[in-house]
Amino acid sequence: MNSETVRAKTQVWYASGYGCSQEIFKRADVKKELDKRMMIGEYQKIGYRAFYNVTKIRKVAMSRTVEYIESEAFRGCTMLRCVELTANVKRIGAGAFYGCLRLKEIVLPRSIDRIEEKTFKQCRALERLNLNTAIHYIGANAFLDCETLEEIVIPEQIEVIHFRTFYGCKNLTKVALPKGLKKINREAFSKCGIKRIKLNRELEYIGEAAFSKCRELEYIEIPESVSQIDRWAFHGCNQLKKAVFRGEPKNLGDWIFNKNNVTVVCRKGSMLEEYCALFGYQTEALENYEVEE
Repeated sequence: MNSETVRAKTQVWYASGYGCSQEIFKRADVKKELDKRMMIGEYQKIGYRAFYNVTKIRKVAMSRTVEYIESEAFRGCTMLRCVELTANVKRIGAGAFYGCLRLKEIVLPRSIDRIEEKTFKQCRALERLNLNTAIHYIGANAFLDCETLEEIVIPEQIEVIHFRTFYGCKNLTKVALPKGLKKINREAFSKCGIKRIKLNRELEYIGEAAFSKCRELEYIEIPESVSQIDRWAFHGCNQLKKAVFRGEPKNLGDWIFNKNNVTVVCRKGSMLEEYCALFGYQTEALENYEVEE
């Protein structure tokens, strides 16, 4: 595969695959010549680990021919700050930007309908990310330790938030959940900065430690639709004062809250009230409580 070097004032290296039998921009192509800013042109794919641990690169732009970014393509590019995607990019593989510590913002085209596992894991400087409405799947660990991310609107097609999707997003204070969300899985929002979150009315399941160690969380209302809450779901939420249950989950795991710092608002005489007595949680009758908006 041939590559051309264009030395313009902008000092951008243009990698071209035009007329080549292969259409994948590979690790070997990166090694031929590397600059801080690169334009990937006339290739269909950026290959598996093509830029793995390449710390020199600062900016990458792609031509309209690029349709696929394979798994871990930019993993460990710790100095990468900017990635320009075109509307023709159809797929971004698992862990594609894993460990890009200085990546601040990326615009995902509407052609992307999935965010795979670990795609933005440990992108600690990621400040803004608009998830387009076409996205119907977000994989486990997708945004783990995105410490700078402050706000996220989860697309309406998402029905499950998987294992540790937003784990460790310590500055994530605003989360908008989709109306049709059914499950929040294990440690999905653990160690986030959430103060208040409105759980949707179709939610059925809250997994083990789903909101554990959200140390700023002050109030939670559990909708009537929730039938199962696994152990430690809100454990370690030291500022949690009120947990309001609109219904009565059939299955409750051990120690879903800390002891002594939370008041559980539930129906008087219910099995939930008995659960609270068993674990030493204070209770207040739902019948006498005006639920906060």
